[in-house]
Amino acid sequence: MAIKKQKVEELSDNFWEAASAAGKLIPNSKLKNYGRVYSYEPYAEELAKLYANITEIANKEPKIGEVYKIVDIHVGNNNEITVLLSGFIDATINLEQEKKFLQMLGTSEHEFISNLKNEEGKRIFLQADHFVSISMIKPYVKVSLYEGQLSHVKKEFSEQISNPTTAYYGKITGKNQGGFIIAVQGIDGFLPGSLAAANIVRDFDTMIGKEIPVMVEDYLAVSDTFVFSYKKYLDHVLPTKIENLDIDKKYTGTITGIAKYGIFVEFDEIFTGLLHSSKMTAELKERFKSYAFSPGMEISFWIKEITADKKIILSDEDPLFRRKELEIFTEQNLGYTCDGEVVSIQPFGALIKLQKDIVGLISQKEIKMKKKRFNIGDNIIVTVDRVHNDKIFLSIPDEN
Repeated sequence: MAIKKQKVEELSDNFWEAASAAGKLIPNSKLKNYGRVYSYEPYAEELAKLYANITEIANKEPKIGEVYKIVDIHVGNNNEITVLLSGFIDATINLEQEKKFLQMLGTSEHEFISNLKNEEGKRIFLQADHFVSISMIKPYVKVSLYEGQLSHVKKEFSEQISNPTTAYYGKITGKNQGGFIIAVQGIDGFLPGSLAAANIVRDFDTMIGKEIPVMVEDYLAVSDTFVFSYKKYLDHVLPTKIENLDIDKKYTGTITGIAKYGIFVEFDEIFTGLLHSSKMTAELKERFKSYAFSPGMEISFWIKEITADKKIILSDEDPLFRRKELEIFTEQNLGYTCDGEVVSIQPFGALIKLQKDIVGLISQKEIKMKKKRFNIGDNIIVTVDRVHNDKIFLSIPDEN
């Protein structure tokens, strides 16, 4: 909104506080000046925009309900708060009516005022991009921080549905049929139970009070409710997070499920891996077979492998011990023939047990080429062709 001539005339007489001995005018320190230039010259408006770091001047009077960004904020006497808005609009805030906004920030009125009186606190507040909604325009412009933030956040959430780029921290405050009530950026939304965790939530009460990262999933127009999802957040962050997993690090996780072939474990809050029975040491495998494990129990493990489709395979064997064992095996057997026992037939080939906990693979292509047929339990002679990482590749020696 351009500065009106009438406004300039009202302030012109009081703009200067006194004249110095040199005849220079001293600005009136009582004026709340946001860098405005009071002048009738054609360039005055552009200069005022430059001083105030404003890129846009409103070409019309603000209307009740419109949302504007706060460009500058000032705390005066008696904790009176005035703001400069985008569009070069001056407005006032009644902090006594901003209880919900202060709750949204998680602060008190005293702390809020103290921070704004501090230059660093003021800078941080402005950098966070706060918005207000026009609640009154006469006799002066009055705005609401809470309603402005609410409108801005709802608009942002709506954009995130079709273009998901941002995750938010939300606090689960209650439960309802099928899920949870979650407070995100000051808005109460719905978090379906099926989207609230990486695995099935078995006890809803344990989730109350938790703060978790979520993304916007949908909007229910009938109830004016945004739907949030923790799983959507996982889908976006897992590819990057998986790259940071350390195969030499020992992890501790919580058992979330038991299958006949192994144990599912959740760890580091966002990952789920499978500890297959074939990756268990003899001691752990014995406990597994005797049903010693149940959901909720803690278990320690290492990461054995991350497959091409990002599945995490776990092992309870120290990889340093395993590498040393493979080094010894390779030194003694690479390029030589040795005895083995067929322990598994798979579509991709046959798994051959060579020593205790040492298993190699004969590919299906090799089996077909040599026109062989194997059964589990067969004792055969194989050649150790190569060892890559912890995988041993075998071939069938030619018959003399």
